[in-house]
Amino acid sequence: MKKLFSLIRACMSSDMALFKIKGKNKKSNIILPLFIGAYLAFMIWSGANSFFERLAPMNIAYILLPIAICGISLMTFIEGIYKSGPIMFNCKDDQLLLSLPLKRRTVLFVRVLKFYIFELMFNSLFLIPVMIAYIRWGNVNWTYYLTCIVMLFTLPIIPIVASCFIGAITSGLSSKFKYKNAIQIVLSMAILVGVFYVSFRMENVFEYVLANVNTINDFIMKRYYPAGVFANLVTNFQIKDLLIFVGINIALAMVSILVLGKFYFKINSRLKNIKTSSNKAKLKDLKYRANSPMRALMKKELGTFFKIPVFIVNAGFGLVLFIILVIMLILKLDGALASIADEETGLGLAKELITNNLSLIIFALVTFTAVMTSITCSMISLEGKNISILKSLPVKTKTILMSKVYTALLITVPVLILGDIALFIKFRTNILEAFLLVLLSILMPLANDILGTIINLKYPKLDWDNPAEAIKQSTSSFIATFGGMVVAIFVISFTFAFMGKILPIWILLITTLIMAIMNVILYLYLSKKSVKDFDDLSL
Repeated sequence: MKKLFSLIRACMSSDMALFKIKGKNKKSNIILPLFIGAYLAFMIWSGANSFFERLAPMNIAYILLPIAICGISLMTFIEGIYKSGPIMFNCKDDQLLLSLPLKRRTVLFVRVLKFYIFELMFNSLFLIPVMIAYIRWGNVNWTYYLTCIVMLFTLPIIPIVASCFIGAITSGLSSKFKYKNAIQIVLSMAILVGVFYVSFRMENVFEYVLANVNTINDFIMKRYYPAGVFANLVTNFQIKDLLIFVGINIALAMVSILVLGKFYFKINSRLKNIKTSSNKAKLKDLKYRANSPMRALMKKELGTFFKIPVFIVNAGFGLVLFIILVIMLILKLDGALASIADEETGLGLAKELITNNLSLIIFALVTFTAVMTSITCSMISLEGKNISILKSLPVKTKTILMSKVYTALLITVPVLILGDIALFIKFRTNILEAFLLVLLSILMPLANDILGTIINLKYPKLDWDNPAEAIKQSTSSFIATFGGMVVAIFVISFTFAFMGKILPIWILLITTLIMAIMNVILYLYLSKKSVKDFDDLSL
């Protein structure tokens, strides 16, 4: 048993940085995740409290619990599909564990247990605030607290089992293709787009649920067993029902592990296979082509970007959102303008005023996308233990830094310009405004990418075990993300505040001049101060 606990702890710390605090000042390393978790929990509690408050006068607050349980289980299932790949099917320590004198079912049990603990934490982040919110509006006693504790640990099991099998299918399919991360990237983007859409329509969802709460509740209680059991235990507690539910979940977990073990190791071994061409190349037929240092470095950076799914999802979501918004504006311009003009959900501007200043709508989209697409803020950190190799290359430091900036521009600018052109045609933008918008689509990402490099050099995170630590859990990414939000809100608010008071051409011209000057200043800083910061880097 002692060996099993040691194995579990080792797997947790090696694959999940969440269980491992690094750095000299451990308090500073946990402030950001604790703050984000507390804020999210508060928002969930606040939303649940609003629902319960409206239903409590009718004495039917309890019927919202099955809906919440079903929604949280669905999120756990979706998030589980996304996480099952790196946690279950593509682990770095597989070869080490399988070489130890351990039974394979022990290795699989540890994998599933780790997945369960991760999903339990994710599930609890949403479930506990709902359970706490209900205490104020429902008639609760000690049985409610017992039910909540038991349900907290058992409710994730069914979504985990389902996501494990879906993850096995997607991992099995992706293992047969050269680009194994494609399915994960597409799925992750779809989930993020779905979350954004639901968040955007939250008020409509809120009203729809309240209007149809009885119908939705009846449907869920009949179709989703855990939700029905939870509601029955809250209103009419029976220890027999609770024990049966726990027994079913434990049996389901055991059977799932047995079934999963039949093909788990085959998928894992296939994922790590490297396919080579069957055609043998002769040495005399090989051709060598030398690249310039800048081109070679950019190819390396692009390779890093496209090999890390979490990097693509984190940095590319802004571009995906930009494409979706452009398509919405092209296909449903009147509806989009009405939403922007709406006083409650939009900006409260007159529709005619917006129609006469459509170029500023394009400018707002470009601004939002440019400052929220943070790619370079983690590029230095992603060098990790290879930073010494990069520093030893016979290439100027400024060339190394600018290769990262140019790579980020190569990813961002083409998407922005293509979207601009599509909107220019739809809005019939005049040539001068279109030219300035294209310039801004280059200058704004350029400033953001240079600034991201500067910030990453100030707060590098080179001692990571998983790339996600450098991309999502570093100080530089936090500063870039929230700093981008502040800049976007300020620039867009300033733009719409002067809409109708100043001609759009003047707003675009002034902004272009400001961005040009800012880029010069940032470039000079990067060429001098940041070069020294890079030379001083060490792991």
